[in-house]
Amino acid sequence: MRKNRIILDAMGGDNAPHEILKGAVRASRESPTLQVLLVGDHDNISEHLKTFDLSGLNFEIFPASQIITMQDSPKDAVEEKTDASINVACKILRDEEGDALVSAGNTGATIISCAKHLPRIEGVEKGALAAIFPAMKNVPSDPGKTIMLDVGATLHCTASQLVQFSIMGAHYANEIFEINQPRIGLLNIGEEETKGHDILIETYSFLKKIEVGQFIGNIEGKDIMRGMADVIISEGMIGNIVLKALEGAAEMGIETGKRIWKKSLIAKLGLTLLAPMLKKLKKRVDYSEYGGAPIMGFQKLVIKAHGRSGAKAIKNALLMAERSLKHNLVKHIREDINKYNQVFFQMYQ
Repeated sequence: MRKNRIILDAMGGDNAPHEILKGAVRASRESPTLQVLLVGDHDNISEHLKTFDLSGLNFEIFPASQIITMQDSPKDAVEEKTDASINVACKILRDEEGDALVSAGNTGATIISCAKHLPRIEGVEKGALAAIFPAMKNVPSDPGKTIMLDVGATLHCTASQLVQFSIMGAHYANEIFEINQPRIGLLNIGEEETKGHDILIETYSFLKKIEVGQFIGNIEGKDIMRGMADVIISEGMIGNIVLKALEGAAEMGIETGKRIWKKSLIAKLGLTLLAPMLKKLKKRVDYSEYGGAPIMGFQKLVIKAHGRSGAKAIKNALLMAERSLKHNLVKHIREDINKYNQVFFQMYQ
């Protein structure tokens, strides 16, 4: 039985390497078809692995002598730390010693290292970093989550690039969320077709002609978590601002709840009664449930996990990567990008 060989940046993230390795062990226990390749300080990894029950498991370690931290300048660090774990991991992926890559390390460095070492899918102009949000379920069949791209890889985009993002996002929603006809929404300042700057207006006209998913038109910021769209398309700068704003709102809500709990006996009683419902809500908004989000547009699959990822998030990121491989996600994206480029060329002959 051929195993899916997934490379894991063991030194990336706030909780590396122990929680990263714990997640690798859990994922390997859960999926017998998964082979995790660990990249990082060999001795450090080996010492931490001794603390786990590894019976029946076999991890391969690829040594890397350097680490890119969250405080490092991404561009400088990728160039100067040539033996950093993320650089070594990308080279291993490029050389086809592994099938996919998972990292919880510095996001900017991960994107830059991918761009430096991995070839893009033919015809793809720019890579895109995706984010997965919980969303309202308007009907029981809704997946309760939305993928948004780009959220930081390409700050300013052309209409052609935004359309390519929609194709990549639609395939992810179709094959990973299992949505037959994903609804695609273009993030804008209003619902009307003529809203926004020229690039957004041009993108709108293109998306009406592309037969990938179901284009529902413009959506506004208030619609992101209302479950109106399964795929949300945005320029990287706007997408990143939205992502950070939602993260800040979630943290404020949690902190406010903690303060109320400490100060009010009535609140404690009320929250105790609501505990089962709050537990379900926490699961819906917990990023570790989603594992990570793809960096799309490259010929190899890359999943970027949250920098604060613990073992649960890493486990889910590895399983998400394996599921994406089993669905041939990159192959399907490549086929539709090629089809779109042919249509685009004909429109502008």
